[in-house]
Amino acid sequence: MHWIIQNAMRTEPGVRELAETLPRLGIPHSFHDLGDDWKLVPEVNPAGDVVVIGAYAIRHEARRKGWVPGVLEVEHDHLAYVRNWGDAMLNAAAAVWRFADVPVSSLPAQFFCRPAEDNKLWKAGPTRRGEFLEWHTQVRKLWDDPDVEPSIQPDTRIVIGPLREIAEEHRFWIVDGRVVTNSLYKRGEQVIYENHSDPEVVAFAERLAAHPWQPQRAYALDISMGPTRDLHVIEVNNLGSAGLYAANVHKLVAAIEMMEF
Repeated sequence: MHWIIQNAMRTEPGVRELAETLPRLGIPHSFHDLGDDWKLVPEVNPAGDVVVIGAYAIRHEARRKGWVPGVLEVEHDHLAYVRNWGDAMLNAAAAVWRFADVPVSSLPAQFFCRPAEDNKLWKAGPTRRGEFLEWHTQVRKLWDDPDVEPSIQPDTRIVIGPLREIAEEHRFWIVDGRVVTNSLYKRGEQVIYENHSDPEVVAFAERLAAHPWQPQRAYALDISMGPTRDLHVIEVNNLGSAGLYAANVHKLVAAIEMMEF
C-alpha cells in the first residue's frame, strides 16, 4: 500500500509521527502539496492500493484518481446515523431542515447547528440566534444574484438542535469492526492530547464498532462524555482527514496495512 501525505498536515503532531513511522516500517509513501485546483503537486500515480492523508478537500483528488481506499470517505448524513445508532448520537433529538425553510422566528437564543451531510460547508458548533439570522439572510441574498453560485443552496439541509454540555472529547480509530487506538483531545475548553481514554468511553466505542451498521470500514469516531458521564457520538470523520492527536500511529498503520480491498 502506498501512503500519500499532504505536506500541510505535517504540522499536526500525529501526522508528523506518521511521516516518521512509514519509512521506519519500509512502507512506500510520498509527500505532496494540494493545489488550488485540488490536484497534488507533484503529481503521483502509484500502482496498487493507495491511502491518502490530508485536508478534507484532498478527497477530490482521491476520487479523481480512483484510489482505493483513498481517504476512506464517509458519505452518510445525520439522519442515517440517528436511524442506525439512535440515542447514541449526541444530536439525536435535533431537527433537520432545508436551509430555505429554517423556522427563524422560533429559534432559541442559542442552539447547535451543522450541515446534515458530511460536506463541511460551514463549521459545526453552537451559535446565537442573532448571528445565525444575519448569516441566513446573507446566504438567501446570494440566491438572487445571477453572477454568484453559492455553496449553500435552498435545498441544503441543516441540523438544528439544543446545546449539549460536554466535559471531555475522545477520538477513536475504528478499523474493520474493532477499536485500534484512541486519544483524549479535549477536556472542557482545554485542548489536551493523551493516548488514554476512560474505560467507560472505550467500552462505548467498542460497542459502536461492533454494531451491525458501520459508516465505513475504517473511520474516526468522536465521542463526548457529559458532566454526568453520559456518553454520545459527536460525529464520524473520514479517517484520512481526521487529526491523529495522540493516537498510537504504529497500531493504526498496521491495521490499515492489513486491510484487503
